[in-house]
Amino acid sequence: MEQGITIRAQTVEEAVRLALEHLGRKREDVEITVLEDPGEAPLGLEEALVRVIPKGGRPAPPEERGDPVEIGEEILTGMLERMGLAVQVTPREYAVVSGEAQSLLEVDMPAERDAGLLIGRRGDTLHSLQFLLNLLVSRRLHRWPYLLVDVEQYRQRRDASLKDLARRMADRVSEAHEPITLEPMTPYERRIIHITLRDDPLVVTQSTGEGDSRKVVIYPAGWELPISSS
Repeated sequence: MEQGITIRAQTVEEAVRLALEHLGRKREDVEITVLEDPGEAPLGLEEALVRVIPKGGRPAPPEERGDPVEIGEEILTGMLERMGLAVQVTPREYAVVSGEAQSLLEVDMPAERDAGLLIGRRGDTLHSLQFLLNLLVSRRLHRWPYLLVDVEQYRQRRDASLKDLARRMADRVSEAHEPITLEPMTPYERRIIHITLRDDPLVVTQSTGEGDSRKVVIYPAGWELPISSS
């Protein structure tokens, strides 16, 4: 059987498009399996995951065996070196939320360089760098590696801030018995809000909006939720 690729993106269509570009195939020449669909999944899932396999004809690139963390460290270091940044990349395990650890590549910036160069406004550059890294690693392994990237512990501070925000807003919602809408966030950030509050019996969460304007709404338990694509 020919090797395909498993890839993650914000929507099913975007994931399929990236997979077709990687395989050099047309849509009618592949079999597509949607493994995770934000539009049909339980609350907390904010990205799509698809598996795309060629039906036949020209062989797809062979799968490369290896440790995704080691491959990611190599690729990320090379990317940053080409940007003129001689940095130290340190792999380790990182618990996004309790019980859900992921591999993280920590970038230590040189003292003379501004970490904001890689972080960007509200972490936008860091998010793009992480997505590109996962895409490049997936092209070798033909599966999504789920690597996180952090720069000068920005992600850890942001994650802690989001968890604190989720709990404070949940307390406010349960006291006032009125929903609260949070600021627009990336899929990763919205997932932190969802998972932080998923076991709270007093509130429920749901995402609303489109694209960069997508945000989390926290509702009191028992509130009649609007129909949503989250």
